[in-house]
Amino acid sequence: MKMIHMSVPGSEEATLEGYLLDCELSLGQEKRRPAVLVCPGGGYLYCSPREAEPVALSYAARGFHAFILRYSTGKAAAGFAPLREASWAIGYIRENSDSWNIDPEKIAVCGFSAGGHLALAVGLQGENKPNAMILGYPAASAPAGDKIDFMLKILEGKQSVTWEDEKKYDLVPQITKDAPPVFLVATAEDVLTQYGALPIAKAYSDLGRNYELHIFQYGHHGNSLGNEVSSDGSTRNLDPAYAQWQELSVQWLHRTFGPLTFTDKSTSRMSQYLAQMGLSLDKNPTV
Repeated sequence: MKMIHMSVPGSEEATLEGYLLDCELSLGQEKRRPAVLVCPGGGYLYCSPREAEPVALSYAARGFHAFILRYSTGKAAAGFAPLREASWAIGYIRENSDSWNIDPEKIAVCGFSAGGHLALAVGLQGENKPNAMILGYPAASAPAGDKIDFMLKILEGKQSVTWEDEKKYDLVPQITKDAPPVFLVATAEDVLTQYGALPIAKAYSDLGRNYELHIFQYGHHGNSLGNEVSSDGSTRNLDPAYAQWQELSVQWLHRTFGPLTFTDKSTSRMSQYLAQMGLSLDKNPTV
């Protein structure tokens, strides 16, 4: 595995990290692999480590090149800087797709909570858009009251927000028939589900767009993978039923991008290296 780490141009704190798999191997019959760009949550206040490396490495373990965008947060996020950074990251991955053995038409963005808001925003508004989106308990629309009011204040860079500001960051009404396919996961116990996953799914359904929705009965907001790797030592973040979502998302990506194909050909390289040494696997060698 090759790892990359670089600063996002024009940003003081945003970085792009990448886990590039051994390109001598193929995924199915393809040398070029799909890629997943992970956008952690954190209310645009910080980038949650539980929704960053554990998620990226989980997708890498399933054969995807994986990236993490640690976008600008807090005061640095004003003017919706994270949207520009996410769009740049997707464009940069596509620019390097040949050297990194990435299929430029199979790049998915995966975001959680505020990162889900960002992932949906880049899918709808970005100059460089993903080919698919995986949204975990996204904070995608503007709910009544102040449940995500602080996020809008951060993105606007001011102490109070107007109805026009709320409208700008309410992404559900901006979903069109050209929106990328989306995989949605949330829980019935999470109050934000009614402002995120459910209205997104309805918008996609109304437009006849490709979507898949999984609502698990139990689980609080911010469960990440729902397993030991992302729990940070808390049983509160463990839920075996909910933890199935990541495998379901991998299956969905393969259906969306195209199924993997396989043959019965041998993948052993022993004959090649024996030949280089002047040896063979002949059972009756001539002495």
